[in-house]
Amino acid sequence: MEVEDLLTNLSKSVVLTMRQIPQLSLLPVTELENIPLGRLRRDATRLHAVCRYRKGVRKAEISGPSDVRCVDVHPAALNDDWQRYAAFLLYHEYLHALGFAGHDKTFRSLEALWPDEVARNMGQAFGKHLRKRTAKWLWKCPQCSKEYPRSRRGMGRYRCRECQVTLIDVRAEASGPNA
Repeated sequence: MEVEDLLTNLSKSVVLTMRQIPQLSLLPVTELENIPLGRLRRDATRLHAVCRYRKGVRKAEISGPSDVRCVDVHPAALNDDWQRYAAFLLYHEYLHALGFAGHDKTFRSLEALWPDEVARNMGQAFGKHLRKRTAKWLWKCPQCSKEYPRSRRGMGRYRCRECQVTLIDVRAEASGPNA
């Protein structure tokens, strides 16, 4: 299945789920289907998805989906292992598109309404997956074997957070965005 088709199907599923959440019933959820969907750069490691607003629209002025230019999702989230998380990412960005620009208490309470609790908690694992897949070096603790994926060598300048032992540099086996 092509990425665009996958995103479209995922979007329809997310919007359908959102329409079944009573707390969102007064919001223009059906308009979310009109927002163009895209992909982030493959080598992005910190950003999992983003809601991009039209030029000139300030966060304080966001009124709804008509102010959104597009929603982009990380392409790595669209494979079978991470699709549940991709659905949650779309839900999260769609909440922004509905006018909840910040990550305040209200936003977090709406975000917690997503029915798939496992998907809601996959963010940290997905970030670790992205960092490890693009890492050229692993800073490894010789005592506890904890690994810290990095793009540069540590050269003995860093210590393990747990043991306070100097980390050693190990070349990562699978480096690059396609790994």
